[in-house]
Amino acid sequence: MSTLSNKSARTIARLAAAAALVAGGFAFAQSPTLPQLRQVVSEDAQDTIGWLNLGDALLAAGEFDEAKAAYLEAIALDYMLGDAHFGLGLAEYNRGDFQAALFSFSEVARLYPERFDGHYNQGVVYARLRMPAEAAEAFRSAVGAVTPDVSLDDEYNAWLGLAGQLRLLDDHVGVAEAYVAALVIKPDDRDVRYLHAEALVDAGMGLEALPLLVELDDEENRDYRVSSLIADIYMEQGQTDYALRALERAIRKAEENGSASVQAGVHIKLGLLQRRLGQGADALASFQRAATVDPASWQAHYNLGLSQLEDGHTAEAIGPLETAVVQAPASAEARLALASAYDQAARPDDALEQADLALGMLTDPQLAAQARFIAGRSHYLQEDYATAAQLLAQVVDARPGDAQAQLWAGLAEYRQGNFAQSIQYFERSVQLNPAGRDARANLAAAYLADERFADAEFIYRELLEQNPADGLSNYNLGWALLSQNRRTDARDAFQAALDNGYAAAGEALETYF
Repeated sequence: MSTLSNKSARTIARLAAAAALVAGGFAFAQSPTLPQLRQVVSEDAQDTIGWLNLGDALLAAGEFDEAKAAYLEAIALDYMLGDAHFGLGLAEYNRGDFQAALFSFSEVARLYPERFDGHYNQGVVYARLRMPAEAAEAFRSAVGAVTPDVSLDDEYNAWLGLAGQLRLLDDHVGVAEAYVAALVIKPDDRDVRYLHAEALVDAGMGLEALPLLVELDDEENRDYRVSSLIADIYMEQGQTDYALRALERAIRKAEENGSASVQAGVHIKLGLLQRRLGQGADALASFQRAATVDPASWQAHYNLGLSQLEDGHTAEAIGPLETAVVQAPASAEARLALASAYDQAARPDDALEQADLALGMLTDPQLAAQARFIAGRSHYLQEDYATAAQLLAQVVDARPGDAQAQLWAGLAEYRQGNFAQSIQYFERSVQLNPAGRDARANLAAAYLADERFADAEFIYRELLEQNPADGLSNYNLGWALLSQNRRTDARDAFQAALDNGYAAAGEALETYF
């Protein structure tokens, strides 16, 4: 949060608050005591400056309620007394009434637009109230009201305050410009130099930021963020070798100066780059190091488990993903990954539970479709075919080019006896994946069940061209032929099924031939 300015034409007093405010109070040759100041206003209740001085003294003493009352008396006598409004803003801020403080500082800014401190403190209170657009406007007014009597520190803080609020508004170009102005005042502030470069990266000007970051990444630099941001720029430019070297420097700096969470974060970043480059074993090792360095990092466990899942090590993936979910129960991505692991491990009850929980959190349509796919498969394996069909139809709508979704939607309809509907799904699955035997075999079975015997025969013959020893396809071809009253061909198909070990074909031969 920005630091409230304590400057005005009056003396400066720093207050112990969440943000420092400009405090009022005339300077006296010999500072009067509170009893003396109270005596002044008791003798003359119309003494505007007496009430103002009393308010300043009470404010400095931390008596904020009494200070408020004194300032209100001064304002009642002279509404144009800007220092009274200013002091009242300080008192209200310290009392925790930020709306009242905002009103007072806004009045200072309205009545005396040339005053830096009114605009500045208005900006700080807006920031405290999480109103970034209004705060940014106030800080802009403050830097526009800078005069020679405004200290460089206060002007510097105004630029930093503006940058912070513009960042909340995603105005990254404006953020970079504000940091440039701050660096004119304090060019050696390494933190602000980094933030300036970071804003350029966020604004899509990574190449402009690169020389600034390289200059920062000298022997004095102990901040891992510099090397890490350099790596981001190189990755954006497709310079993966440079990015890897920069991340290695970031890891060294993090290990020397960073917390466990910082170290884990850089290892995770390296792992993500390695995974993107197809370096699966290296990525796995990076995620494992991250989890070892910081066992409390759910992202480390999540990426470790996800990498193992993608490598086909389902059993090994479950443990890290379960840990990630325990540590970050609100992470929909972690729950979805765990649901996938359970699904692949043939644990439909567990998969359904995690998929349902993920669905309640996901906003990305494609991730939600994946969760519905897992939930639909789980319902299917639990023999709840109606629910499975409903969920899988939604997946098909979201991902019409997904052959597996079409296949499972067809299976759910087939199990309910909706053969015509299942055929549509199976046909589409075959179109999307012509080499897939599962969809083709199920399409043939659906044709057979729907009494489309010639179509079933055609598909079974295609399957047998690929694998003449397929006993099940020979057996079902026999039924398709028998249903067309082609008994000789049917008998040959049943015999081929029996010869290839499909025992049920023997019963068909005995019954019909």
